[in-house]
Amino acid sequence: MQFDLPRRQRKSFEVITKTALSNKLNKEQAIEVFNKIKKEHENSPNTFGSTSGKKESVLELLIIVGNQIASEYKDCEVSVKQGVPELNKTKS
Repeated sequence: MQFDLPRRQRKSFEVITKTALSNKLNKEQAIEVFNKIKKEHENSPNTFGSTSGKKESVLELLIIVGNQIASEYKDCEVSVKQGVPELNKTKS
């Protein structure tokens, strides 16, 4: 799988995951990337209502990556818990 991200998210993706956007990833690597981005979101400081804060941009990246993983792999689905996406594996 290869992620297709908006221009404003590409650099953040590469910095957080330490992998190039052009790399093709298997399912386990894609889930690992999702977990790295989620951990970065949890560790980001609150921005208190700013529309251009780091926490919001990482959350946007997390939503995009989660949706792409869920559409690529049918045994994964995204659920939102308290505004943060989570990947859940379903039985095939």
